[in-house]
Amino acid sequence: MKLHLLSNPITNYKAKKNMKLGVDTYFLSLAHSDTSGYNVCPRANRVGIGENNPLKSSCSSVCVATNGNGNFPNVKNARIRKTKMFFEDRNKFMKLLVTDIGKAIQESRKNGHIPSFRLNSYSDIRWEKININCIWDAKKFEPFVNIFDLFPDVTFYDYTKLDNREVPDNYHLTYSHFGLWEITNQVLDDGFNVAMVFNKNKPLPEKYNGKTVVNGDETDLRTEENDGKNVIVGLLAK
Repeated sequence: MKLHLLSNPITNYKAKKNMKLGVDTYFLSLAHSDTSGYNVCPRANRVGIGENNPLKSSCSSVCVATNGNGNFPNVKNARIRKTKMFFEDRNKFMKLLVTDIGKAIQESRKNGHIPSFRLNSYSDIRWEKININCIWDAKKFEPFVNIFDLFPDVTFYDYTKLDNREVPDNYHLTYSHFGLWEITNQVLDDGFNVAMVFNKNKPLPEKYNGKTVVNGDETDLRTEENDGKNVIVGLLAK
């Protein structure tokens, strides 16, 4: 199966963890931070200009996007090309994405697996705000249609550092803590799950700040069905 934008689960280390659950996860990997010339991580300091805003995360400078295959020039260039297409030719990009998702759903279900999608592998784009109505005859749809509206029975999930998002039921977001405890506590109070990094030389605690800690390294599937609700998703420092 040839995909233009998404990665096949068998080629992605994190996606392989989900396959033991019978879930195929297809990742969309854009170029992190502003390495493409376009910033895809609004709550993180931009590495291209050496930004050092204390109210933003420093994650871009140590992003896992540069691990493993991410160090290869062909991989970096492919991510940059996709990112530029997203910003410079949105219609083409979204047509390819919709086509890829359709193919992936068909392939996974044919093999008896559950398809799922993570569109922000190394980015933090508000996909719920991306209108795809323009790529078809607008008369067929409501004035605003996003990717989740088009595939309402399919699971999407992501990490995010943006705390003020309202998303549809089939898009599961886990807030990624980066030191701003006021925001993190509010997110927890609102009932969401929060991902936190813990010391890799120590076992994950069962509880942290009064919340149950689940092991987020066992699988990558960040959904309420897999992790539970209003928990801390513990990740060991990589």
